[in-house]
Amino acid sequence: MQRYKNLFIDLDDTLYDFSAASREAFNETYELLHYERYFDSFDQYMSIYSPYNHELWRIYGDGKITKEELNRRRFSHPLEVAGVNDEELAARFSREALSRIPTKGNLVPGAVELLEYLRPKYRMFILSNGFVELQSRKMAAAGIDRYFDGIILSEEIGINKPRPELFEYALKKTGSLLEESIMIGDMFDTDIKGAANIGMEQIYFNQKNEQGHTFTPTYEVKELLQIREIL
Repeated sequence: MQRYKNLFIDLDDTLYDFSAASREAFNETYELLHYERYFDSFDQYMSIYSPYNHELWRIYGDGKITKEELNRRRFSHPLEVAGVNDEELAARFSREALSRIPTKGNLVPGAVELLEYLRPKYRMFILSNGFVELQSRKMAAAGIDRYFDGIILSEEIGINKPRPELFEYALKKTGSLLEESIMIGDMFDTDIKGAANIGMEQIYFNQKNEQGHTFTPTYEVKELLQIREIL
């Protein structure tokens, strides 16, 4: 008998190559708004933006800042480091970049082949902390929306992964039993730890080969297509 019936899958950098899509969109916006006035190169801009953005997302995941504050601070920060105090310019960069990201069709290698394999066998749902106005458009641009039975986003209830309330909400909304469900994602602290906290099994897509985690996930893979050996 098939062990699992319901797959909850993270979107960004699990299936959708958000890192590549956002870099393309940011580079286009950097050139459009002539940010070379303030930075030696686009790489320098990203070296300032990326670590601060990562930290803000961690704080956002903990529910300590709002979506609006996240967006304001992450786009203002590089300009502030460059000695530029221009909130309107930062806001324009935000609007331009975020409008461009969902037009990109970037996928993680193996995503379509994996979804083709999984679709006939399971109910599949996206479970994401991403923003409502972006996730569906990204999936459509990448041509993967047709594989899923639904999308559950943290914004629906104002609670982010890894908090257990979001996972419990996802189970209830989809009519899924905990023991018949598994979480697939690339972020250990949100996807894997969050699922483990409610007793849901997990597949950790550890494409960056990160080490030193606090517990061993149910399964771990380095490439998406290795999931076929599990499911």
